[in-house]
Amino acid sequence: MNIPVLKENQFAVGKAAYATGHVLKNDGELFKTGENINEMYEVFEGYEKAVEFSLQKIKNDSKVECWIVDSKGNHIITFDRNGERKTSI
Repeated sequence: MNIPVLKENQFAVGKAAYATGHVLKNDGELFKTGENINEMYEVFEGYEKAVEFSLQKIKNDSKVECWIVDSKGNHIITFDRNGERKTSI
């Protein structure tokens, strides 16, 4: 999975349409192959801030799912309207 360059203790949140899994850019538009990877991730200092953003995003729009990756590119967790789907920490 391609992710933006992150510093240690930074986490990136990606978003996708819950029903289709289509990846979304930060503005909610469909992310297309070849576009700037930085347009599809929100970057946070610390895991807790990334989780807080993800949960608020889903609360505001239940048609979205969010996943969090760490600075090494590891998938940490995915959240959707049904809650937590996978944890790697």
